[in-house]
Amino acid sequence: MTFDQSSWQLHNSRVYNIAGDLHLTEQSGPQDFADAMTRVRADLGALDGVPEDERTALDEELALVEEESAAEERPGADAVAGRLARVAGRLRALGSATTAAVELGNSVDSLAQWAGHHF
Repeated sequence: MTFDQSSWQLHNSRVYNIAGDLHLTEQSGPQDFADAMTRVRADLGALDGVPEDERTALDEELALVEEESAAEERPGADAVAGRLARVAGRLRALGSATTAAVELGNSVDSLAQWAGHHF
C-alpha cells in the first residue's frame, strides 16, 4: 500500500494516515472517525498469519472503541487514544506479524493520535 502526499498543500494542519489511503484531518468529524474504524476492522479481518484468537481479541477492542465513540456520553480522548494505542502495539508485537499487520498497527496508532487531539 502506498501513501503519496507529495502534491498536498497543507497549511498549519495535521493529517493522520489511516490504512494507507484513508486519512483524517483537523476538520474530520465523528462520521470520518467511524469510517476509519470500519476500515481498520475490515483490514484486521483480512490479515493473514494472525491467530484467530488474537484477531478476535483485537477486533473486540476495536468494537469497544466504536461503541464508546458512538455513545451519547463519550469517553475522554485519552481513554479512546489509549485503547487504540494498545491495539496498535499488540498488532506490531505479533510474533507472526506480517508487514501488513505492522502497517495496520501504524494506521491504528495514527487513529489514536487523531483521537487524542480531536476526539
